[in-house]
Amino acid sequence: MKRRVRLLLATATGAAVILGGTGLTATGALAAQYASTLADDFTGGASASAFIPIQSDVEGTVTLTLKEPDKVTGVTGTIEPPGKTAKTVTFDFKAGSTATTQTITGKWPITKDDPAGDWKLSVVVARDTGTNTTPFVVQVSGKQGISGAQVTPDPVQLVTGQDVKVSVEASVKDASKVTAKLVSDAGGEFYDLGELAKESDGYYRGSTYFSDDTPAGGWTLEVYAHKGGQTLKGEAAFEVLAAEGGASKKAKSRVTIAAPNKVIKGKTFKVYGKVYRGSKAYKGKTVEVYFKAKGTKTYKLVGFAKATSTGKYAKSFKARKDGYFRVKVPGTSKTRSSLSPQEFVDVK
Repeated sequence: MKRRVRLLLATATGAAVILGGTGLTATGALAAQYASTLADDFTGGASASAFIPIQSDVEGTVTLTLKEPDKVTGVTGTIEPPGKTAKTVTFDFKAGSTATTQTITGKWPITKDDPAGDWKLSVVVARDTGTNTTPFVVQVSGKQGISGAQVTPDPVQLVTGQDVKVSVEASVKDASKVTAKLVSDAGGEFYDLGELAKESDGYYRGSTYFSDDTPAGGWTLEVYAHKGGQTLKGEAAFEVLAAEGGASKKAKSRVTIAAPNKVIKGKTFKVYGKVYRGSKAYKGKTVEVYFKAKGTKTYKLVGFAKATSTGKYAKSFKARKDGYFRVKVPGTSKTRSSLSPQEFVDVK
């Protein structure tokens, strides 16, 4: 049974970032008209980006390639949500172009009360020879949602001298990215899991290791569903039990991780960060770099990196497939092991 989560709305910050790649299609009765008119006014592919926000209004966008813009005097449009009044679409067409084509983008407002589904878009192109209307169907995706989350094991029983694996699983829909943290209710202690991996069964998962000196008591799993500059937060409680033999006398370690969000296939990129022992740089420490391909469940060791005198490390890789990286600091007789958050790299 998945643990139900308490949902919190977090205020969106900054301008909304519209997700890319939602395709346009013409369906049903619109298909025949689409086929005959697209050739007159537009060329190449068309794309749209649109979703229902959880709180603040966002803008839907549609991008088209206009033919013979020198003969066009104006481009206007409307888009009709299912069962609601049509909205005006404003295009950034610029008259006077002498190029053979012009890329134009149309925008319209989307509110949290609008319905998801197929929205009917009509684009009107006015030329010196008259006007023509091209219909499209834009698929507007729904709000992201967090329907369940759990920590395994629960409770987490700490063991003297050992690290205990703690796994997180969340059920989330329509999010572009899901991140998670494990936070002590007493304050001051947390484990950052970074971006959770979306696996083949649709669930988002991640893991970390609790050392034997982790504070016992109440803890909270915080799950964040991100989309278009807005974030939905869910919380679920779990418990940590102290090690029966007490905590071992070892120094803490910590490691950060960073990598480019997107990399062109075949290009070389770096996974890098900094290693700490206590509050100071962990000089000369060799860390292990792991990779898990998107859609799979297992991390594989893919290399080692040695920290500099300032604790910085870096390891180069060739971009081959989408996936998640994380870095481990192996433990010693005097220092605890640690694990970085997961970092996703999108290979294009």
